[in-house]
Amino acid sequence: MRRVTTDDWRDLRTLRLEALADTPIGFLETLAAAEGEPDGAWQARAARGAVGGDAFQVMAWDGDRPVANCVSFLRDGAGWLAAVYVAPAYRGKGLLGELVEHCTGWARERAASVLRLEVHEDNARAQAAYRRMGFTETGARQPYDLDPSRDELLMERPL
Repeated sequence: MRRVTTDDWRDLRTLRLEALADTPIGFLETLAAAEGEPDGAWQARAARGAVGGDAFQVMAWDGDRPVANCVSFLRDGAGWLAAVYVAPAYRGKGLLGELVEHCTGWARERAASVLRLEVHEDNARAQAAYRRMGFTETGARQPYDLDPSRDELLMERPL
């Protein structure tokens, strides 16, 4: 597990497409849209999460296979998590917690006092995992961009 580099863009794309196929409600883009992105867009994503970028992206590999991902960024003094994904065969083994702790450290170094995320109201598995890590629902909700008839819930954890 380590912070991405700009050279990791192919692995980032591979894992993102897997994530969108596995858990479509977990992200704010469709598999079809992501599949249509040119290489330059994937290179830009990797650059944003690499050293020198405006975000922090950590990925885990099993040998050459990317298996987990998490992005953190700052907004209004808070650290945020996004693009969180752990491949099914690697769930329940503590990998999610390690990803979140890497992002937590990055956010703390930037003086964030809270770590936030939005999770789809129908993604009970993710909600339960975040609760186990100390995140609580704030009561705030907003329409899910890809289906405004459903909501995303705001969860947070103090740092």
